[in-house]
Amino acid sequence: MSLEDNKKKIRLLAVDDEKFNLLLLREALKNENIDVTGCESADRAVEMIKGNDYDVALLDVIMPGINGFELRKIIRQYAPRLPVIYLTAVVDTIDNELVEKISEDKFTYYMKKPFVRIELLRQIHNAVEDRQREDRTRNYYNNLEEDLELASEVQSLMLPGWCVQFDDFFVSSIYQPCQKVSGDIFDVIRIGPGKYFILVGDIAGHGIQAALYMSAVQSLIKMIFGRNPVDVELCEVLTRMNKYFCSELGQGNYMTCVAACVDYNLNQLKFYSAGHPDIFEFNPDSGKIRMLNPENKGGIPIGWEKSFEYCAEDVVTVEIEDGSLLFALTDGVFEITERKSSEMLGIDNMQMLLESISTTKNAAVIPYRLREALCQMGYERNGDDFCLLTLGRFKGGHKKQRLALTSAPILAAVNSLVAEFGRFIEKTTESHKLAGVVEILIGEFLNNVVVHGLVNRQQARPVILVEVAVMSERIEISVLDKGKSWNVGDGLKAENGNDFEQALATSGRGMAIICSIASEISRNRYGDINETCFFIDRKDP
Repeated sequence: MSLEDNKKKIRLLAVDDEKFNLLLLREALKNENIDVTGCESADRAVEMIKGNDYDVALLDVIMPGINGFELRKIIRQYAPRLPVIYLTAVVDTIDNELVEKISEDKFTYYMKKPFVRIELLRQIHNAVEDRQREDRTRNYYNNLEEDLELASEVQSLMLPGWCVQFDDFFVSSIYQPCQKVSGDIFDVIRIGPGKYFILVGDIAGHGIQAALYMSAVQSLIKMIFGRNPVDVELCEVLTRMNKYFCSELGQGNYMTCVAACVDYNLNQLKFYSAGHPDIFEFNPDSGKIRMLNPENKGGIPIGWEKSFEYCAEDVVTVEIEDGSLLFALTDGVFEITERKSSEMLGIDNMQMLLESISTTKNAAVIPYRLREALCQMGYERNGDDFCLLTLGRFKGGHKKQRLALTSAPILAAVNSLVAEFGRFIEKTTESHKLAGVVEILIGEFLNNVVVHGLVNRQQARPVILVEVAVMSERIEISVLDKGKSWNVGDGLKAENGNDFEQALATSGRGMAIICSIASEISRNRYGDINETCFFIDRKDP
């Protein structure tokens, strides 16, 4: 809609130290749907700008006291985007100093005195329309940014949570789009006792288009396995996905992926790489990571050729060690570059880092420890989405002495988890007192995480992982959560009860009880994951 058709009057502030010029402007602009307010001093103009919402300001350049350019600087403190039109008789220098000063500001225009009425009207309308277009563009991009934020949240809800647990099997993941939304995809499906299907994929491209394809593939995977997942051959899954890509998603779109089946009944891993990085295995006994596909088996990416058949002879089948860890990823992990040199991390360096990190007690934190280490080393430039999965078993070879459980960030679920740990401790140690102490510590801490640490995040499904290990001399408790960061020491520095309670308002209520129970507490933060470890002496709980 043009300004001529707009019934809303343009509110114009005219600043000139000569009353005649202000009177002339009022007369020239009357009956033009413009409400002219005039003032004769810069000081008065500033006060009027503070208290009113003008559409445009007409300023003289030469005025006593504060000149027009100094006035513009002051106006920008209160109205950064108010259109300013300089209406002046000042003649520019040969070096165009006047034009340069005017052009320093995006929303500044210039006309010479004496003005031509029609030209002045055109300039006023142009200035106001420029501002309105700027506002519309700004609002459009603000709305687009909000929509992308919402799309990012919806996409994260479509994916498995950061830690998925089935019995003693777990998959922990870090998923970081290089833009607001991602074309990376992963899924974990239980297809039988001790048997799990895993898919990790990377759809070509970035941003919204790749994210839309990602959601379509996610829906297809759910449809293939249905409500009651059954054992489906890897090649059958890939072939169906390939036909779907070629038939339904159009030409020119493709996806690299690795589809895997882990069977802990046989300690066996099967996987098929469709143009995607292979799965790695970390052996805790050797402390080394090994490549599982030395023959480079596999096939072409999904969507390249509709008639292509993914065959069983290209499936990699390997025996995995008891207690080993598996890593599945997208190429954005090892293609991340150093911020100064732009040097790529590379597979060898990534493997070396994973070997050094994989000895950690709680393997579920490994993806976040790796990402934090990369940031500390300067590898922060993501040209691609970053997706890394760690797969393994919580109990390993200590089934009777170790228990790990995940809980939704809901108090009712937390209370149920606490009771289960109490039963585990009592059965393992045959000490009712020790079980009660462990329940109190875990209960107090998790209630703090849910109530204070995960404020406004409980709907985002950031599950809490708790692992308890019963050792000969002590009990080790590890908690991983995505709550906000705080320092245990903040509460410990308080000298009396009142100060202590006040300190705990930010550092975690219930820490007084926890500190009286635990012989040692450590807390680290890796990205947006908190790792908190508590140690309880068995002899003196």
